Amino acid sequence: MPLSSVVRERCRALLPPGTEIRYLFPATANSASGFSFVQKPFLFVVTAENVIMLECSWRSHDLPKAVHWTYPRTLRLGPVDTVMDPTFTFDGSPFQTWDEYVPVIAAADAEVRDRDFGPPDPLPDL
Repeated sequence: MPLSSVVRERCRALLPPGTEIRYLFPATANSASGFSFVQKPFLFVVTAENVIMLECSWRSHDLPKAVHWTYPRTLRLGPVDTVMDPTFTFDGSPFQTWDEYVPVIAAADAEVRDRDFGPPDPLPDL
């Protein structure tokens, strides 16, 4: 289910003016330290130029609080491992999302214009 317009507006308030949100999806960073397991919610905002991670309230993915990190758009978000719960690794950190956002991540990755994305051109001289 897409995130609501209310959540999109909350995200826009944290982004530079005029930033167009192309894709938006929630994910949870999972980490284990000692005997505890910590889940930190984030919203990933994909624009034409960047992938922006918004840190959210501990209680909800609907309440972005601040820009956590900004990455260049050339980085891929996937692949998403869907064997159990959908998980992906982004910039070396593991994240978990929900089944309905796997196509969003795939669509965002499909737009990456990186030369290494996809198979090489079998006939480059044509």
